[in-house]
Amino acid sequence: MADGLIQTLARLLEEGSVPWSSVSAKQRDQLRSLRETGVLTVERAGAGRRLTVQDEEVVRRFADAEYPAGLDAARTAAETKTDDHLAASEAVAHFRDAKQGTAGDEVLLFRGLPGTTITYEGAPLRIGRLTKVAGVAAVLLGPETEIAVEAPLAIVENREAFLRFDELGTAARLACFGRGRLSNQALGWLGSLDVGRNAICHCPDYDPVGLSEFQRLHDACGERVCLFWPDGLEALLQQYGKADLYERNASLLNGMDDSPHPTIEKLMVLLQKHGRGLEQEILLSKNAGEKGGSPL
Repeated sequence: MADGLIQTLARLLEEGSVPWSSVSAKQRDQLRSLRETGVLTVERAGAGRRLTVQDEEVVRRFADAEYPAGLDAARTAAETKTDDHLAASEAVAHFRDAKQGTAGDEVLLFRGLPGTTITYEGAPLRIGRLTKVAGVAAVLLGPETEIAVEAPLAIVENREAFLRFDELGTAARLACFGRGRLSNQALGWLGSLDVGRNAICHCPDYDPVGLSEFQRLHDACGERVCLFWPDGLEALLQQYGKADLYERNASLLNGMDDSPHPTIEKLMVLLQKHGRGLEQEILLSKNAGEKGGSPL
């Protein structure tokens, strides 16, 4: 069960006590107010100790306050969360926390050059035409959704770079908005694409976060994904890089020196050498000089 407090409260109300050893440190902190007021007591029981109910009504009110839709319903919701997907709306109802649920199908945003299409659930979708008319195309991605794309496909981390992806210098005619960190569902979709080597071009910020995201993509997609490496990256990093982008997330590089991927090692060495990170938007600036690059 995902929420151990539910199980503990249910046993307390059903049985009147639970072994003290079964109550985690987190639960002991959550139940501290009941122990301090004598509603719950820790008593000797044979060779061990038990957490015992002294006032069942107060424990029940405490449970109702923690789980507003009821303890039994919360127990069912917790099991749903563990075995399947719990809607965010239901997570608020049971746990007062939407983040314990899921918003359901995910929105993927695409932009494409004229003539580009994707195949969505077996039907062609004219991304190039939608981009021209509306600026962007959107589809829903669920656990079983089938989306096939034209290659090469750029995965672009930041919004301005996504909206101007054709200016980055990649070979891609189609781009998907990465929104910083891809969801596990999006990674699963990308990992299922039937495309060739280097067909997915990752365009991130050149900092520890971007590098760790490329590691995640490579773990999911293998040699089908490459990192976009703009010409003159080291010079751009020296001139326009920001120390804070490196320093606050440098711990993400821990263990990456063992990566067999040469691009990961190459960028990691560059970041450590200069102690800076570079935001990808510089590739769109007229001050950055000629743009272009290669997939690595």
